[in-house]
Amino acid sequence: MTQTVLITGSSSGFGRRTVAKFLAEGWNVVATLRDPAAWNGEPSEGLLVQALDVRDESSVAAAVTAATDRFGRLDVVVNNAGAGLFSVFEATPHAVIEELFDTNVFGPMRVIRAALPVFARQGGGRIVNVTSSSAATPTPLQAAYGGSKAALHAFSEALEYELADQGVLVKVVEPGFVPTTGFFAQTAKRFESIPAPEAYLPYVQKQLARFQVEPPPGYFATEDDVATAVHAAATDETGLSRFRVGGDTLDSARAHRQPDADYDTWRRTTFAAS
Repeated sequence: MTQTVLITGSSSGFGRRTVAKFLAEGWNVVATLRDPAAWNGEPSEGLLVQALDVRDESSVAAAVTAATDRFGRLDVVVNNAGAGLFSVFEATPHAVIEELFDTNVFGPMRVIRAALPVFARQGGGRIVNVTSSSAATPTPLQAAYGGSKAALHAFSEALEYELADQGVLVKVVEPGFVPTTGFFAQTAKRFESIPAPEAYLPYVQKQLARFQVEPPPGYFATEDDVATAVHAAATDETGLSRFRVGGDTLDSARAHRQPDADYDTWRRTTFAAS
């Protein structure tokens, strides 16, 4: 039986490559995005392009219904849709932070809530939530963004316990920085719209300079690396719950395995204000 996956945020970046990966592996794919007219991929018998806004409960419900109407079942949901934010917390309007959490945390919750009755009827299913290395290792100027991804990660781990007896597995894919996506351009644009207070400018300039340092070739992940990890999470039978992607993510994981005092020294040295 051909399996079916619903992927949010399919218009570009991780989502677009994840759609291609699952199609190549022979799955039925429900590629969702806020505006289906923006989809310019090749048509496929196993592909349904569907409107879905993770901030709109009725839109989410309609997309899940469309998936089961078209393919008869839904085996995996991939919560990939997300928003970025690069800003000084003090200067960031609360409404902007609420919108961020609505997309990055409450959005996946809406999708999962809509999918669970389908999984119950089928006797099981799988949830793959795409978080970020910022969830485990918060970075400067990403207090709100890292907080949203950390919330999604904690939610995912707790949900894994709740759903295990229902035959539903919960997996987390944790990418680091992926230079080839439009994510950094998106976050940079939002950063420009939220000017940093003057007192923060020296620190902000130092942190921005960090992004100009060229890492060794292959250090950062690519979109295809993330798509491969998502597919691995969707098909994993080993019990692994977290799939880290990228050299920066692996470095932060190694740092976390140090004693607390050593970890604090590492992070303060790495992200020091002076």
